[in-house]
Amino acid sequence: MNRMVRSVFKKMTQKAVSVVKDKDQLKEVSLESLKKGALYKGKKGMNDMVVDVKTFSRLVQEVRKGEYKDISRKAVIMIVGGLLYFISPLDAVPDFLAGVGLLDDVAVIGFVAGQLKQELEKFREWETGVKV
Repeated sequence: MNRMVRSVFKKMTQKAVSVVKDKDQLKEVSLESLKKGALYKGKKGMNDMVVDVKTFSRLVQEVRKGEYKDISRKAVIMIVGGLLYFISPLDAVPDFLAGVGLLDDVAVIGFVAGQLKQELEKFREWETGVKV
């Protein structure tokens, strides 16, 4: 990630600290992320990002409901920060810039997913066990 993207992502993670404390805001971020992610389903080069956004959203919802607890607060804040970055239309590279507007979103979501790979795998295993 370049310096400007890192700077904006850091601001989003700082905002995420307060969002995580507010169940209504947390739900809103999760739902907005799913809506925006659905716009890119099936688009070339966006599949991994869409899958990660959906996983982040489900995880946030389960944490919000108090169902999933096997994750650090720091990891939840990082995920919410990534989702806030993703749903913000005016991040480091505004989404309306055709061709490049989503590259930073892909980079941030991929970065968060990479940093929290084990946490996300653990969540998916828990989720599979819960839904069976």
